[in-house]
Amino acid sequence: MEKRVVRSKIYVEAFFISLAIFIAGLLIGYYLEKSSVSEIEERTKEIERSIRQAELEMLYFQTINASDCATLNEVVRRININLDELAAKLASFSEDALLSKSLEELKEKYTYLLIKNWILVEKMKESCKSQIATILYFYKRKNCDDCLIQGNILSALKLKYKEKLMIFPLDSEVKVEMVKILMGKYNITSFPSIVVLGKKYEGIVSKEEVGKLILQQLS
Repeated sequence: MEKRVVRSKIYVEAFFISLAIFIAGLLIGYYLEKSSVSEIEERTKEIERSIRQAELEMLYFQTINASDCATLNEVVRRININLDELAAKLASFSEDALLSKSLEELKEKYTYLLIKNWILVEKMKESCKSQIATILYFYKRKNCDDCLIQGNILSALKLKYKEKLMIFPLDSEVKVEMVKILMGKYNITSFPSIVVLGKKYEGIVSKEEVGKLILQQLS
């Protein structure tokens, strides 16, 4: 009889210990989830601040006299730095499921700014004869291993040429109408694809070949 009482007592204690562990797990999970959401919200606000800064710089760009090439070049340089930083911030938590809707909205804003900057840079190159090489890079986020390879090639060239090279990566899946318009203009039907000096290059373009295309624009 005593053994049964002891055994029952052990079972009851084990039950309450298990219950306490379960509740503690729920509370910890809730706290971590709440902290994660709070962190994501803060990072989202930071990106939105960067977007507003880039928008102001682009607006200022449009007010500058086309003949003031020194100022135009400096503003473009600042815009490009901000957009690069913005891209890095977006990439830092692109896999956060909790942010999927907000992230897509931010990517749409970023893509809009990217295309607007490309248009401004092309105008500046024409009016100031600036020594800047530009590349439009069309890619897919999903099921495109070649896009990763091409992206790495372009990133390596960006490190080499720095401010003399501006790469405009356009996600074909982002819901920005201008992306579709540009894809139609350059007949983009496969990924990855790059456009240099108005000409389309499909598939993986080697580092050496892209390097030659860059030098064509800088010569």
